[in-house]
Amino acid sequence: MEFVQFTDLDAETNDKVALMLKALSNPVRLAIVRELSEGSDANCCVDFTRHASLAQSTVSQHLRVLKDAGLIKYCGDGPRSGWCIDRAAVVWLKQQVVAL
Repeated sequence: MEFVQFTDLDAETNDKVALMLKALSNPVRLAIVRELSEGSDANCCVDFTRHASLAQSTVSQHLRVLKDAGLIKYCGDGPRSGWCIDRAAVVWLKQQVVAL
């Protein structure tokens, strides 16, 4: 069996994967990502607040964590602008997890 030296691992990639997985480890944030991935019209903070029965400030904090992890981004202009999933980031994360 061959062991990988920790110095051989890409620290930046590991940090990014860990940040994304940590963001997804919260049930509310996971539910938000699932909702966005299903293409729901519920993409504004107030929409998530209604669905989750949480305070707007709590939902905003969860959205910020997901944005900071690179899993979602702010999309659109105008009255129905809101959050959308960053599909390229999710595909990248999936590839990293499969590589484990």
